[in-house]
Amino acid sequence: MRNVTQAALTARTAQLPEAFADRVPPDELIGLRSMAGGGEWGELLDLLLTVLVQTQAPVTATERDELRDILTAWDLPASQIADLAVER
Repeated sequence: MRNVTQAALTARTAQLPEAFADRVPPDELIGLRSMAGGGEWGELLDLLLTVLVQTQAPVTATERDELRDILTAWDLPASQIADLAVER
């Protein structure tokens, strides 16, 4: 995500709840959608990663890499990425 505009980063981050809707518990999905609607990007990413790690929901290598890129673009730590259950 080099040289990504703020608008593009915001749009991609806002799409994350729907991208993972089938792997996130409904009550957490409500929170993720609310955070996306309010532009709470750091909180959204933190909750999404926490839920994915805790539930060991499968993610693809591409999804993992995209999450890492988004976190890096927001200057957020990406340490939880290593704990994701990546499909092989």
